[in-house]
Amino acid sequence: MTHAMKKIMNRFLLLLCVLVAGCAAKVDTAGAPRPKVLRDVEGYAIASCLVHQAQPYLKDQGDAWASAVIQRGKAPVEALATIHDAVKREIARGDMAVIRAETGPQKDKALPVLYCGEIIDSPPVRAAIQKAVAELGPLYGR
Repeated sequence: MTHAMKKIMNRFLLLLCVLVAGCAAKVDTAGAPRPKVLRDVEGYAIASCLVHQAQPYLKDQGDAWASAVIQRGKAPVEALATIHDAVKREIARGDMAVIRAETGPQKDKALPVLYCGEIIDSPPVRAAIQKAVAELGPLYGR
């Protein structure tokens, strides 16, 4: 791996960490972490979005993240399928976040990490998340 690729990878990982930290749902109790069920379900939604991106690294990270949620053993794949389907439909709408690139005139730069981090706030995906949290809550002991 070249130095430039390592530098890009490090920046990407930093951005991904900041994005994930910023995706936390509002919690009424100051300092309390999100419920584990919400963390897993929202994480699965973001991971599902990453899986559908064009970049192989994002696909791989999304697949690994989704697998980690499933391997925790509390969220059956069937219960998460509706989230995956809602994310897939949202992606099909084609509302990818973009920014004007500074490298040339009239060029846009797609922001798939930002897009996937914010996809959990789209109404159809949020509805699927809320439904899954309600269904899975007892499995998480809440």
